[in-house]
Amino acid sequence: MSKNVLKIGLMGLGEVSMMHEAGYNEEPRALIVAVCDKVEELAKSRAEPYGAKYYSNCDDLIKDRNVEAVDIMLPHRFHYKYAKKAMLAGKNVLIEKPMAMKYREAVELISTAEATGVILAVAENTRYVELYKKAYQHIEKNRVGKIWLVRTLIAGSEVARYSDRQSWVGKKKAGGGIIIDAGVHSFYLLKWFFGGIKNLMPFYWHILKKDAEDNAVVMGTLESGAHFYSQFSDTAQQPWTERLEIYGEKGVLVGDQLSNPPLKIYNGPMDDEGETIQVEYDPLGWKIKSMIEEIKDFVGSVIEKRKPLVNLYDTAYAVKVAE
Repeated sequence: MSKNVLKIGLMGLGEVSMMHEAGYNEEPRALIVAVCDKVEELAKSRAEPYGAKYYSNCDDLIKDRNVEAVDIMLPHRFHYKYAKKAMLAGKNVLIEKPMAMKYREAVELISTAEATGVILAVAENTRYVELYKKAYQHIEKNRVGKIWLVRTLIAGSEVARYSDRQSWVGKKKAGGGIIIDAGVHSFYLLKWFFGGIKNLMPFYWHILKKDAEDNAVVMGTLESGAHFYSQFSDTAQQPWTERLEIYGEKGVLVGDQLSNPPLKIYNGPMDDEGETIQVEYDPLGWKIKSMIEEIKDFVGSVIEKRKPLVNLYDTAYAVKVAE
């Protein structure tokens, strides 16, 4: 790296790429020097503002000696393939979640990073969401006591992309089902907060009649003995939200990105007001803010030669649960 600036190559220029670019643009230690998309005209237009090179073949971007780190935002089934190729070529890698489609592939990517000495990070924005960070602090303080039940929800609309024949979303072979796409967020959260899952039972639906499931419920028991219920929907016609409910012997913690205030604790059946925990109400911006933070952490981890905040084994665990 020249003068502590990390030179970035982007793979896949969809909606997620725009959010990642916002993170790199806010990070003075990052410079986008190359972009890649199978649609060459799109790659060319997105490269122009940065004066970057553009490619329509991912292998060509990996071969670019000017690229020091690769940000992989391709359809899920390509994550393992190109992450491994990039690391073997000496590139640092940030992969959008899920890090792979199979648990064994996820573990192999971690081993490859250790063998090559490069930084591997997973863009699991859950770890950077302000609501979750505040909720975790209060759970650590034992504010709700022994936990009996945990409920999570991720809901928003992918109806347009499921209907788009050109989109990989909704196509099972591409990794477009909601369990591998959204489920890994909640499975990572359950690992981070509570140590993981002991047993589970999944239910899923195809409301939009595509080959990949667009709604699902996964329920079971956590390693702690508490029960959990995680729901996912790609057919909720609303802004994207994530909801967390933690029920314990001393109280209840409830967080929802579409509620104002977003996070409260209730201490007993007579507490009808609840205690507000300071989290900004931002139903349209909370997600991109967390993604900007994950980008900054990745750049910092490479430049400062440290591990990213997200534990790779926890993200591999999330893939294992989804699988």
